[in-house]
This record gives sequence, structure tokens and C-alpha cells, in this order.
Amino acid sequence: MTRRRTIIKGLASAVPFGLMSSNVAGDDTAPKSVQGGRDYFGELGLKPFINAAGAYSAYGGARMRSEVVEAMRYAATRKVKVQDLHDAVGQRIAALVGSEAAMVTSGATASMVVGTAACMTLADEQKMRQLPVTDGIPNEVIIQKKHRYTYDRALTVPGAILIEVESEADVRTTVNERTAMMFFLKPTQRGDDIPADRFRALAAEFGIPTFCDAATTTPPASNVSDTAKEGFDLVCYSGGKGLRGPYSAGLLIGRLDLIAAARRHAAPNDISIGRGMKVSIEEYLGMLVALETGLQISEADDFAWKQARFDNIIEAIRDIAGVTASTFVSESHAREMYLNIDWDRTIIDLSREEFVRELRNHEPSVEVRLLQFSGGRIQLSATVLADGEDVIVGDIVRNVLRRHS
Repeated sequence: MTRRRTIIKGLASAVPFGLMSSNVAGDDTAPKSVQGGRDYFGELGLKPFINAAGAYSAYGGARMRSEVVEAMRYAATRKVKVQDLHDAVGQRIAALVGSEAAMVTSGATASMVVGTAACMTLADEQKMRQLPVTDGIPNEVIIQKKHRYTYDRALTVPGAILIEVESEADVRTTVNERTAMMFFLKPTQRGDDIPADRFRALAAEFGIPTFCDAATTTPPASNVSDTAKEGFDLVCYSGGKGLRGPYSAGLLIGRLDLIAAARRHAAPNDISIGRGMKVSIEEYLGMLVALETGLQISEADDFAWKQARFDNIIEAIRDIAGVTASTFVSESHAREMYLNIDWDRTIIDLSREEFVRELRNHEPSVEVRLLQFSGGRIQLSATVLADGEDVIVGDIVRNVLRRHS
């Protein structure tokens, strides 16, 4: 652990240019000029952009690894029975991360829907068919007030009611025969009133299943294995962002009986509340390969690839007076590397908002990290950059800054 942290800290300095040929984070699926095929986006009047912002949903998530694309192409030309594939992929994923069971879903939000439904009905088929009507079904989900967020409405899709708590005493007075689940968000913007270990202990005391939304806690992919060991009964992940799998896929891992019930609530089962949340055979296989590939890449190697991309951008603007650029690693559960760019406004007459707008209106267009997510600073991510796009971005950033200096 000490050596690993030392390597990461050392990335603040320049990375040897020999590492720039590493394909750890990049792949050979970078957009290129049309080579004898149709320009589908062009036909639709759409212009692709260079994503130096990160794996945001509005920007289509992360770029799938080449191994994932290959696996999905394989699955697209072959047919197997969906339930058989679901069984085999679930077993392989569970073995990879050390959980009792696992399933591929149509995203983290879908995982929340079918996982909550599973905790409400368990294996009772009559109750499964009844949802979202909850007469006679436990339908209360305990959630910390600080853990309320945009996506918790997914918990209500099967008919659940959210019960807010702020202390252990609140939990003790709130649990009753209608309590179906206790929900935990990782990470949160406002912290925890009840830490994860105490939250799980309380749930175990009352025999209540726990569900953890860890959708945004990757990369690294090893965080999936780490969280699996913490003891939550169910944990969900987004597949098309930090794990670089299919954008419309996700993972649900956890207790064997609850995963079995969650699968009953998902397509292709006709009794399921999640019948419309389909997963294609391409996505089943692609999600598995994304996880397999991600687990083989160390965080240090991933950071080294990204640092090399940032070094090219830094080199492009190094000689511009008043400009500073430095890399840093976020301290959140999802440890991402970013490039900060700043400038002296007395030398370069350009606001941050104007800078973002000029990059966006450039040809090719470039998107950087949204200002509301970076505290108003200009930050770039290399997560979605294809090989060579870092050089293009460096030239564009240089031209924009010099035009105003």
C-alpha cells in the first residue's frame, strides 16, 4: 500500500515519455475519418466533439475499451439463450469481485429498481406480480436525510416509500414490520450522520437488507471488489462510466437470494417490474469483459497513461505568459486524475466561461469539465480522450489562450 501511494504521489511530476505508448487507458477505437463506410453522424447533421470533460451521461459516458467492443461484436453475430448467458456472466462476475452473486442490469438506476423490488418481495411471486401496488408488502426504505439525491426516486418505482433518518436513534424508532430495506449512498456530497459500518450493523441487528449505491465510485475497477467485502447485501454500479463498459449497462452484486429475486424482477421475465429495463446479449458480454479488463489495470498504470496525455497539453501551453497548469488526483471514492489550467487575467483577458464557450464553438469542438462540478475552475479529464486527441486539445487550448494574450 505504501509503495502504491508513493507511485501515485509521484505522478505530479513528469512521466517518462516512454509511457506515452501505453494503451492502458486508451484504445484503438478512436474516432477516425470515415474509411470506406457511411458517416452516420454526418448524415444526421451531427458533429462529433472531443471529450476532455469526463464520462458524463450527457456526453455519452466513457469510451468503451477495445476489448469490450470486440466482445459485443462477437455477441452480435451469435445467439445463446438469455437466461443461460445471464447465469454464466453473473457467476463469472461474482467470482471476479468476491460476492455471492451478481447480475448485469441496464444501468445503476435499473439496479436500484430491481434491487429494491427484490427486498420488498423476496421470492414471493404473488407479491412480485402485485408491484407497484404494495398492499400487504413491506415498502418502507430507510435513508439518511443527507443521502437524499436526484436518483433516489428510482427506489420509489416499485412502490417504496422513503423514510428519512438522521441518527441511530431515528433508525431504532423507525424500523417496523413494513421496513423492506435500508439504503446507503456512496459517496455523498454532505457526509454521513451514520457511518457505513454502523448503518450495516443496525440493519443486521433488525434483520433488514442493506442496499448501497456505489455507481460513481469507479475507477479504479478494484473498488467493486473492495466494496463487495464491506458487507452490504446489495451494491450497484454504473457500467458505462468508470468501468468503461456499455453505456446502457450496470452491475448489481450481493446476496444470493436477493440477486435471484432481482433477476425475477428484470427482463425477460414477464412478471417483472423491470420488464422494460432490457439488457442485450451484447451488453451482458460487454459488461463482463469491461470488468475483467478493468481489474487487470492498476491504478498507477492508468494514472501514468493519463499523465502522459496531460503532459502533451501542458507542453503546448508551457511558454504562454501568465498560464499555469498542474495535475491532481481527486480524493473521492472514484479516484480520477484531472488537469487544472489557470491564467492571470491581467495578462490574458479571458473569463473561464468565455474559454469554455470558445472551446465548444471551435472546429473540432472540445468539451472540458463542467464548471459546476469543478468549483468554477477549468479542469480537463483524459478518461475519454482517444490516442492523439490530447495533442489536438493542446493546440486548441494554446490558440484560444494566445488569442487573448
